[in-house]
Amino acid sequence: MNIRNLYRVLLSALAATASVGLGLTTTLAPLQAQETNPAPPSGKFIVHEWGTFTTFSGSNGVHLDFRPLKDQELPGFVFDRANQSGYLWFGKGRLKTRVRMETPVTYFYTDVERRIHVDVEFPRGLLTEFYPPVRSQYPPFDDKTATSEDGEPIGNGKLHWGEITLIPTAQLRPPVSDILTSQILGDHLATTIFPEAHGNHYDAARHTDSAIVHMRLESEATKTPTGQGPTGDFFEKFLFYRGVGKFEIPVSVTSEVPGVLNVTNHGREVLRRAIVYQLNGETITYEIVPNVAPGKSVTVRQSNRPVEMNTVAEILRQELVAAGLYEKEATAMINTWTSSWFMEQGTRLFYMVPQETTDRELPLHISPQPDEQLRVMVGRVEIMSASEEQRLIGIVKQAAEQRLTNLNQQLAQGVEHPVAPIIVPEEFRQLGRLAEPALHRLRDVSLDANVRNEAEAILAQLAVDRALEEVQSRDAGQVPNN
Repeated sequence: MNIRNLYRVLLSALAATASVGLGLTTTLAPLQAQETNPAPPSGKFIVHEWGTFTTFSGSNGVHLDFRPLKDQELPGFVFDRANQSGYLWFGKGRLKTRVRMETPVTYFYTDVERRIHVDVEFPRGLLTEFYPPVRSQYPPFDDKTATSEDGEPIGNGKLHWGEITLIPTAQLRPPVSDILTSQILGDHLATTIFPEAHGNHYDAARHTDSAIVHMRLESEATKTPTGQGPTGDFFEKFLFYRGVGKFEIPVSVTSEVPGVLNVTNHGREVLRRAIVYQLNGETITYEIVPNVAPGKSVTVRQSNRPVEMNTVAEILRQELVAAGLYEKEATAMINTWTSSWFMEQGTRLFYMVPQETTDRELPLHISPQPDEQLRVMVGRVEIMSASEEQRLIGIVKQAAEQRLTNLNQQLAQGVEHPVAPIIVPEEFRQLGRLAEPALHRLRDVSLDANVRNEAEAILAQLAVDRALEEVQSRDAGQVPNN
């Protein structure tokens, strides 16, 4: 085999490795980016961002507070408020939030090396995780407040990266005589310079044409309470951050009649490109929501025609492209959120958040100013319908009856002080972070005192379980990725 053919084999192997590196542990194959929407034109400085605002509502459409108890796991190299400040542990599960601001990634496109300055604010939120690390974060991390009953206050969040360097990947190619060799070496460097994330959904976001982000932190440049903040050189394909907020999104969904949703637009812009998605057991259905004018509502009847998961994923990917994302960006977003968006049981509404709302709630400051700055946030409303509320009330009622039966059996056996442990039904375990607001909702709407009492007992048990997990994480010296 001659050297040129060997290089071609190596290049194919590298491409295969990059494909496997998506590591999606789902039945939905990773979507492939199309080339109908290419990278930006030469000479431009362009910034694109995508992310998700997640909320939860009962059948009456009221958005409920919840705790971010379980999320898709992040790689260990990602920083949070605690380890940025030199501490080991951050009790994010204590924070009660209205909006979960999930995984915005900010891509930079340039064909020349640039030094820029970047900050992001969250006036009605707290920025909890990020990468690369930052020069400073606000409010400063307080370990005593973070481990209090309610955790840190939510508000006045800010991350200050300050100066970062953007490096086009083409500049990584060495000036060797053989062009293919140069490409192989440059591509290999561009895929190995980042921290290891293969097998994690985080890696999917890297598969775009964006420039490399380089952050250098000197020891004296990082302001932390302990004086032990991160130092060194950090590389990534984007800026990553996420957090929790307390503000009202401009969309509500009521579901008080089985199979019927009423979608209301409280914002100042037309609500476009919204999709209702439902996974019930193994059956997937969806409906496209007609455009909703400001201050208006539309009624959507849920479909009973099952479809394949790939069908809905591709529809949503096309909507992301229609909103302005490049093809590879839209594909990266879908592949990042496959398991959360399409494989969790329940009913949810996806819609495109107007950039006006994103810029108001999450100001992003970049200087020098880009030629184009696009921010595509997907709103995700988890909906508990009236029929789902009744189903869960039945499960809580059954749990209450089972506990009473256990107590009566112990009394009949002559047990002097009978004890019936509180068992969290598996259906609520599966709800994860949404179990708490769901139980609060059931407690409020049920007319059965036994159901209300049992819902309260299950809530208390979930709090105990959460506290035990925190203790175990702290004893193990680990930082849980909540």
